[in-house]
Amino acid sequence: MAARDAQLDLVARLNRLTATAAAALDEGAAPDVADPGAALDELEARVGRLVASLAAVRAASRRTQSQFSELVEMVTALAALDYDVRVVVHEGQDDAVNALGIGLNMMAEELKHTTEQLIGARDEAMAANRAKSAFLANMSHELRTPLNAIIGYSELLCEEFADARDPAMQRDLQRITRAARHLLNLIQDTLDISKIEADKLLLTIAPVTLPELLDDLVQGLAPEAEKRDNTLTLRATLDPRPRLTDATRLRQVLLNLLNNANKFTQAGAITLAVRDDDEDGVPWVHFAVSDTGIGIPADRQERIFEAFTQAEEATARTYGGTGLGLTISRRLCEMLGGRLTLTSEVGVGSTFVASLPMRFAPT
Repeated sequence: MAARDAQLDLVARLNRLTATAAAALDEGAAPDVADPGAALDELEARVGRLVASLAAVRAASRRTQSQFSELVEMVTALAALDYDVRVVVHEGQDDAVNALGIGLNMMAEELKHTTEQLIGARDEAMAANRAKSAFLANMSHELRTPLNAIIGYSELLCEEFADARDPAMQRDLQRITRAARHLLNLIQDTLDISKIEADKLLLTIAPVTLPELLDDLVQGLAPEAEKRDNTLTLRATLDPRPRLTDATRLRQVLLNLLNNANKFTQAGAITLAVRDDDEDGVPWVHFAVSDTGIGIPADRQERIFEAFTQAEEATARTYGGTGLGLTISRRLCEMLGGRLTLTSEVGVGSTFVASLPMRFAPT
């Protein structure tokens, strides 16, 4: 009796195992089998199919994981602007994964093509810009010589006919002189920016006595300020010892800033404040040009440093100019190792600060 019970228990256990294997394989459960041998055979068959199924799933998972790794590498390469990497599309893999791989491959191909076109266009534009800059930089003598001759002869004629009774002749000669000088300044600005872009603008570093340079600047600009009812004030607290810098380029920067302040201010105040400073053991000088003029909107304050650009189109029409003065001034400050910054408020005024490192000249 005990042997019979043991046999029935074994059959029941085998049937349960067979049913579990069938469920894992999504097959119908086998009917109860009284024979342990038959139940064991059925169990072995289903376990074999289950093992094969698990092996297939594991292989598919490895393939999917491998392709996902390729997809991650592909996305990483695209983020690093490497458009030569491609995902290998395998037969029998997940359609969604393959579709994503094909899409990334097409994207990489298009990005590569577009980037090559952009690089080609950029190189052509840079070459054209260099050719333009080199041409204008080399045309300095040819452009300025005839203008200087026109200015010279018109000034001689003004002197010769100073006592003439015809005031119209005097006015015409003065207009010729002013127009020629204006054109010469425009050409000079264009040549300067072209030389800077062509890396042909050379600096001449030599000892400079700043108080003398600043006094000359203010005295030279005072008559122009008076014409617009502006007061021009110099406030300088400086060590009198000579500094090492390019006096011509420093004068050009300050002239640009002061002329701008005078142009955009009417019946106001213009101040050139200069002070010494020390940055990491290096002597610096800050040249702050402040005015009480029209001011510059906050969203336009960086734009005015772009070549051929002014804050507003209306400003360009009203006040004229090439829009190169501030561009040249900032580039010159950078070439001298410094910076040019701006703070401004519409209707209140503007302050441009040219900060330059200036070591003392050896004694």
